[in-house]
Amino acid sequence: MSWWLQVILALVLLVVGGFLVQLLVQLRRTAAAVQALAESARTDLDLIAADVHHLRARVDGLADQASGCLELPTSLARMAGTATRAFETFLNPRTLAWVAPLLTGFKIALKFLRRPKKGAASEEESHE
Repeated sequence: MSWWLQVILALVLLVVGGFLVQLLVQLRRTAAAVQALAESARTDLDLIAADVHHLRARVDGLADQASGCLELPTSLARMAGTATRAFETFLNPRTLAWVAPLLTGFKIALKFLRRPKKGAASEEESHE
């Protein structure tokens, strides 16, 4: 092998070695930066998780307050709905068939209770 090929080969090896050293140094810097970023992200994520937990606790408290405040109106609305359905059922023509005999029975009972007694009629006549 000639001496100029040896010189070129030595120069190529020096250049490749220099680039490899620079590449390894840069890789080491990048690894350190990635590690610092990961540690920073971990602390940031811990803070975010604590904030989310605190926010969730506040939202749960607000939901409990809202359900407590809305309990009475909800119950009243359910009662009104039930009464409305019962009234609609009562006014249904098929269910009104029993109302007429019931009213007739009440009318007969009132007439029976309001009729004058035999002894009471003579007392009224004596007062006049």
